[in-house]
Amino acid sequence: MSSLARIEIVMFLREVELFHFCDAEEVLRIATITRERHLAAGERIYGFNEASESLYCILSGQIRLETEHGEAHLLGRQATFGVRGILSGRLRTTQAIAETDTLALVIDAEDFYDLLSNNIDIVKALFRQITTPAEGRDTRPLL
Repeated sequence: MSSLARIEIVMFLREVELFHFCDAEEVLRIATITRERHLAAGERIYGFNEASESLYCILSGQIRLETEHGEAHLLGRQATFGVRGILSGRLRTTQAIAETDTLALVIDAEDFYDLLSNNIDIVKALFRQITTPAEGRDTRPLL
């Protein structure tokens, strides 16, 4: 697979629910800290009790998130995962496995926090999204 152009990444991120309240300039800043990751079907992304070092946005394919209690959630295009872990700074409470061949954008926690520390408008937009009532939007948990 070829690398996406920066404009393609920006257009994709504009459709990701987590960044719904970010304007075009803010999304462009977020795009500059992403990297692509190709995942083979069956590949483990992270496991239980591992450090929360990145969040992920699915470009294509499916990811299976499993809880320690055996519950599973399938996530597809435009879904994000790993968000709660980097925001809380806690160890992972789920494990993530590529259900199919998958292309994801990865945002490393340190880069994300560096970006947020200099961009209060992005912080405000993320808080607006996280605290907006679920009515009329995707109600899947931010895993």
